[in-house]
Amino acid sequence: MNRRFLAVLAVAAGIGLAGCSAPAGLKALDREATAEDKLPESMSLTGVDLNVDAGTVRLLATDDGVRYFAARGSTAGTVCLIVAPEAVPERWRAACGGAATDEEILALTGVDGSTTKFIRDGVDASQPKYEGWKQIHENVLIVAR
Repeated sequence: MNRRFLAVLAVAAGIGLAGCSAPAGLKALDREATAEDKLPESMSLTGVDLNVDAGTVRLLATDDGVRYFAARGSTAGTVCLIVAPEAVPERWRAACGGAATDEEILALTGVDGSTTKFIRDGVDASQPKYEGWKQIHENVLIVAR
């Protein structure tokens, strides 16, 4: 085999492998699913126009009776945040955004006034712009209701 063919083969293999990993900026989706990653039974993503790949849902954190999940979007390069209050599961909310953002993927505000920011891996949450936010997971910041 000539070197040019091997170089093209190596690049093609690298591109193929890159498609198998989590979108840039969210390594939490790389781990194997566990029983904790299952959405509450009262929640169903069926019929919801979010483009969530339900098989990729992973629990990120639980804080003050609220569970925070991440999932891959069915559109390439997107990730989704699902916020599920345990006491009032019908008030769950979710959104998807591009994983290749600068720092913040998206923000969700609940009917109770709580706000959740979904951030990329490696974001320094001690920056002044995040003053008043509580980091409950590498990828999740919340501000109290």
